[in-house]
Order: sequence, then structure tokens, then C-alpha cells
Amino acid sequence: MSRTESMDDLVERFYTVVKLPHDPFAKAFLNRCRSHTVRVNGRFYKYFQSGSGPTVLLVHGLNTNLGSMVAIAEELLAQGYRVVLFDVPPHGEALGTTSDLAEIRSLLRALYDRLTGLHAVVCHSMGGLWALTAWHAGVAARAVVSISSPPTKMFLVEKFAELNALDDERVRDVAGEIERRSGKTVWDEYSTLAAVRAIDVPGLVIHGTADDYVPPVHAGELHANWKNSTVELVEGADHFDIVESPAVRKIISAYLRSVEETS
Repeated sequence: MSRTESMDDLVERFYTVVKLPHDPFAKAFLNRCRSHTVRVNGRFYKYFQSGSGPTVLLVHGLNTNLGSMVAIAEELLAQGYRVVLFDVPPHGEALGTTSDLAEIRSLLRALYDRLTGLHAVVCHSMGGLWALTAWHAGVAARAVVSISSPPTKMFLVEKFAELNALDDERVRDVAGEIERRSGKTVWDEYSTLAAVRAIDVPGLVIHGTADDYVPPVHAGELHANWKNSTVELVEGADHFDIVESPAVRKIISAYLRSVEETS
């Protein structure tokens, strides 16, 4: 990165999302779903629902779209669950190009309130941070499955700095600009670790041993901060292919069944 790049441009790049269209596999799945909309702060957002039975909300990660969760959704449908998927704004077919933490939080809270009989939330990567930090006391879900989730928003700043070879001064500048835009409490408000300490919901933490984007040590950290959680390390899985793993799909469905049996 050039030292002449303005701080506004640098932070804008931090928040810019890679827009990926739905692939044929995702489109075929969505053709079997019912499409719904939810209005949040005057804007309309689309979500998709299929199946019957206990409802599971699936939340994809950064720089992907709902298609990354379709393999898990197919497994859950086969096990008798109702699944709900959506493009986190501004990913996939959602409007916009830069992510807005407050917008994502508001949408997730609206979905939590809209989805009657919500049984569980299954989230991958940044979806874990979004889903858990949007939690509120009225959420009825009985469990959360967190796959390869980063521990804090500051971790993402550090990863951005690593990928863009930023020196310590520029990292401090980026963090300061994020605080200016979102408030000094942004690090606590968008901390997965802080969120799981505060919620009274059982959790399953899944992480790949070959994850070089969010190292597996963070799975243990999340588990240690989340009472009534269990952890499953998937041998050889990396950060992105883990959601395609047949073993992971079986682990998730077995865990959700166990939650049903103990509820």
C-alpha cells in the first residue's frame, strides 16, 4: 500500500466487499425456496426459506454469499429442518458495495424477531461475529453453531494490516478512523468473545485444523469464553472449504438433534 493513500480510502477499502453472484448451485436451491422480505429502517431485505420443522437460520461469511451455506442447508433439509438463508448486505444480490455493521446488526435482529420457532443459528466466519454480536435477550434460538469465526473486530483490522503490509502507525490510524465512524465502543460491541460471555445459549464451535486465515487457536479461545459450549476440530479443513465438508454437515445435524433431545 502506498503511503500516499488517504486514510478515508484505506478504511473504505477495509469495508469494501467482494461482490459474488449466486452460482448455478445456489440458484437451483433458491428456485426451490419461498422468497420473503423484511423491512428494516425503511429498507427492504430479501430472505429465502425452505422445508418444515424447527427453523435454522444460516449466516454466511465475508466476501461470499448465501450460496456458501447451501450444502449445510441441504443436509438440514434432509434431516427435517426448515432453513432460512439470506445475503448479508452488501454481499451477493444485496444492494451496496461496503459493509455497514449497524445495518447488518439491525437486519439480523429483525430476522431473529421475524422467524417464529427459531431453533438454531448456524454461522460461518465473519457471519459468526455478525450473528453473535446482534444477539438480544428476546432471541428464542436454543443453540448456535459457530464455524471458523474470528474472535474480535480488531482481529480483522490486524488481518487487513497483515495482508496489506501496513506499519504500526497506519494500523493505529485505521483503528482510529473506525472508532471515529462507529464510536470508541466498537471493539466491545463487535467482539465475538464478549458476545458469547453474555449469552445463555449452548454453542458448538467448529474449526478446521488447516485454517490459515483464522487460526484454530481461536476456536479454543471462543470455547473457553462460552459456557455450555463444545468444540470440534476438523482435521485438514481450511477456512473456506470447511462449509463444504460432509463431516461438518453431519456434526452440525447431530448436534442440533442433541439440542432438541435435551430441550
